[in-house]
Amino acid sequence: MPAHALPCKDVDPDFSDSMRQALRATPVNVSILTTKDRAGVNHGLAVTTAVPFSSHRPAMIVAVKHSASAYPAIRDSSYFCLNQIAADEIDLLDRFSRSDLRAQRFASGRWSVGPHGLPYLDSATACFFCDVQGAHAHEDQTVFIGRIVGVRLGREGYDDREPLIWINGRAARLAGREYA
Repeated sequence: MPAHALPCKDVDPDFSDSMRQALRATPVNVSILTTKDRAGVNHGLAVTTAVPFSSHRPAMIVAVKHSASAYPAIRDSSYFCLNQIAADEIDLLDRFSRSDLRAQRFASGRWSVGPHGLPYLDSATACFFCDVQGAHAHEDQTVFIGRIVGVRLGREGYDDREPLIWINGRAARLAGREYA
């Protein structure tokens, strides 16, 4: 142990339950991932594991469960679009996260066509069009690395609507004050 490190008495050696609780308390953004399969059929799902990284060659990382209906389409097409949704678009979350509503996913909202024929949500606060540059399978999901090839900003270039976030197992709005 390094000289500056102190032993921690409260560490859980079997941390699976602690990890689940800690992750539930971590707020994350909600996005709708869309793609198109080789037959031209639109697919989509709600994701809470989309993270931007690298400013030199901008990219997004997104994790998709193998059991998701859109998984084969993302894997095979090598393209996806991340549509960041606002808190006032919570109805989309149900349609894109529940398998019993799969047929209704693209039935409402204004959808347009972007690069590679990818569907994007006109009302999204931002849309990131990505080419899959890498994929890493991990247990029951695959982490896709998507190089951003285009960005569409919402409402006249800047959208100050509250983002939809996920925390403690449910959708939420940001609350409180902003700090400078």
